[in-house]
Amino acid sequence: MPEIEHMNQEIVNRAPAEFRPLLNLDHLTAWTLDRQREHYEDHGTYEAARAMFQAVLRSQEVKGDGKWSARRRARKVEKHLTRLVKASQDAAKASEGLRLAYADHVRTVAALPDQRAAKAKAKADRRGRVNDFAAKSLNKTVSAMIARPENDEEPSGEPADQSAGKGSDGRTVRGVNDLFDRKGA
Repeated sequence: MPEIEHMNQEIVNRAPAEFRPLLNLDHLTAWTLDRQREHYEDHGTYEAARAMFQAVLRSQEVKGDGKWSARRRARKVEKHLTRLVKASQDAAKASEGLRLAYADHVRTVAALPDQRAAKAKAKADRRGRVNDFAAKSLNKTVSAMIARPENDEEPSGEPADQSAGKGSDGRTVRGVNDLFDRKGA
């Protein structure tokens, strides 16, 4: 049974023997078609019984009845037959729904390993691109920090090892933060 290859065999073995073949989609299809046929036959039988009861019970006139009295009395019996008709329709639809849902489940389970492999590959590719970008960025940063012009001056024209200067109030100024009485990070 290829449909149940991902199932735990211990669980499958606990199922009653007459239901185990239903785990095969072909067997389930045949079984649900049989159930539908039975439910539609029952539906036809219930419809005929309801029609017969309607005709007989609605025609029972009792002396002193009002216009709708026979129908109201008949309705008390007819509603149960109507429920049987609806239940047989619902059962036939449910058996078809079972077959479709199980077929969809089998397809989903069979596709999961490939989907997960594709997702893992996409994730690895995405991480690889991020890592490549980060490595390239770090290499550029390191290259910019290491590479100095031969005359050891910054592009702005100031010497690379700039000495501290004096501010207008006589304080030693080493950077912008010193001008605003802030501590650097």
